[in-house]
Parts: sequence; structure tokens; C-alpha cells
Amino acid sequence: MNDALNTADMTDTATMAETALVIDTETDQGRDPRPIQVATINVATGFEWMKYFNSGRSISPAVIKVHGITDADVAGLERFELDQFELPEYLIGHNVRFDWRVIGSPSAKLICTVRLARAAFPEWRAYGQSKCIEQLLGKGEASMMTIAAHDALEDARMCYLLYQACCERLEIAPTDFAAAHAISNKATPVSKMPFGKHKGKPIKEVPISYVKWMIGNIHNMQPSLYSALKKRIEAEKTNNAK
Repeated sequence: MNDALNTADMTDTATMAETALVIDTETDQGRDPRPIQVATINVATGFEWMKYFNSGRSISPAVIKVHGITDADVAGLERFELDQFELPEYLIGHNVRFDWRVIGSPSAKLICTVRLARAAFPEWRAYGQSKCIEQLLGKGEASMMTIAAHDALEDARMCYLLYQACCERLEIAPTDFAAAHAISNKATPVSKMPFGKHKGKPIKEVPISYVKWMIGNIHNMQPSLYSALKKRIEAEKTNNAK
């Protein structure tokens, strides 16, 4: 696995750390998902990489209906091991926190194209990846790309295209990862729960057990909500220490 990523037109780890990878994954189950397909695109070089993996357990029939990858497709393959990858400083993805957690929550700065698209194209009606591509290219042209959605490499290609379009609209270079990171992580403050059984309740009043459950189980959470919940946990620790 390591050799595959190292062929991304890079000569050393230091160079890798200066760039970013667009990433997408397909998983075996909806709960506690493990990767069975991982794809990346090097933003600096355009190099594409993809590989299938065996998660060590059966793929959920419900998930198979989404991506079409079966147990037979990954039989005999190795498991994904994060420590065999030399990842760059930045990871880019659509709801990137989900893919980041699926591969093992590595030490990397995250750039979410959902948040970039909201900043770059506030006039759009929806921000799912396929809808973003449709609004960017028009239904006819977009259908040629979105028909292959839920394949990790095809999804990574759509994300890469969206990332480039966002950077163009925001007037930043696609390789200005610090600027893209700053924009995508400029969270709108969240003070109330936006969904769930505690919807509308101030986050400071939500039971801490529920907050911890959300952190551990909801993998595609918006960064602003994630930040608010983490602050709630830290506040609880501070109060208990007094």
C-alpha cells in the first residue's frame, strides 16, 4: 500500500507533507464503518490511486445496495492499515470528517468541500456532492459523472472537480491549502441541537452521555456541530475537575 501512494510523483515524505490528497472511501457497514475501497487524488500532481480491502467482516446487504461491492469482490484481500500510508498535511473530501474517521482519524488538517461550496456558491439549493456537480455542470454533463457515484475513485474525481471550482470562485489557488482550510473551517457558531431527540435544546443542556454518543457514532457531522459538542465535553471535564 505504501508503495502505491509513494508513486504519486513525490520523492520524499517532506514533499508529501506540503500537498493534499482528495480522499473518498466505501465501507462495509453503516455503523462503525471500516474501509473496503479507498481512493485518493494528489492535488499537486493529479495522480490517482485506488485500492480495495477486506475489512475482516461481512459487508452489510444494505450497504451493498449503495456501492455494489460484495464479500466475493474483496475475498482474500488485505485489511486497510493506516500506518502503511504516508499521508500529507491536508485531506480534502465531501464531508471529509467521515472518510477521515473511516481510515483511522490520522493527524491531518481537513478541508471539507461541503463547507467550501457553501462559501463559494451560496446561491445553490443543495450541497450533496452529486447535486453540487449538477449545479456546476448542468444536468446533461453532470449525469455522465454522477452515474458512477458511490465508487470511491469516481467520487474522488467529482470532489476534486468541485474543489477546483470552489477555489476558482473564491479566487484562491487550488494549492493554497492553508486558505482553503481556513475557509472550510470557519464554523458558524452552533448553540442548539439541530436534529435528534434533543432538537432545539441548547447544547449546554444536552445530557453529556448523549453528546459523547454523538461524537462516537455520527461520522458525517458538520464541523460546526462537532466543534460545539467537543467544547461541551471539555467544559464538562473542567467543571468536574473543580
